[in-house]
Amino acid sequence: MNVANFYPAFLRIDVILCLSVPFKCSVARLTINGGQMIVEQSDAQSWEEKKFLKEMELRERELVVAELRLKSDNRRNLLIGALVPIIVALMTILPSYLNSKNQQAMQRATFEANLIMESIKTGDPDQAAENLKFLTQSGLLTGQTASQIENFLVSRRPGSGVGRVLPK
Repeated sequence: MNVANFYPAFLRIDVILCLSVPFKCSVARLTINGGQMIVEQSDAQSWEEKKFLKEMELRERELVVAELRLKSDNRRNLLIGALVPIIVALMTILPSYLNSKNQQAMQRATFEANLIMESIKTGDPDQAAENLKFLTQSGLLTGQTASQIENFLVSRRPGSGVGRVLPK
């Protein structure tokens, strides 16, 4: 029986032979060349060993990725830990600042109102007008209050206006 009758002139068959010991597989190559069978055996790394090495490489990459993720999480936690006290401080300081500004404005308005009341207690409208003119020119009355009083003084006729008689 001639092998060439059953197979083409050139045929190569690779056979993997594995022993019971892990990673001890060898590759046998059966080649039929011109009717002759040639068996070659190779001591190359086994597929299992290559698979194991690839899995180890993959796990090492996974560890690197996990370490980078942990570092970024730590940075994020540090950033949050630093920003939270700053935000809390701003939330405490801002209302206090606005409250003090409003309180100063209220005290200023009360002060100006008291000055105006004292300046018109003369009983004479012309003297009250002179007192109000002095308060606006000296800067004791400012802003909208001063401009309204100046407009009143410009349009006022002598002898008319508010003059409050002192209570007895």
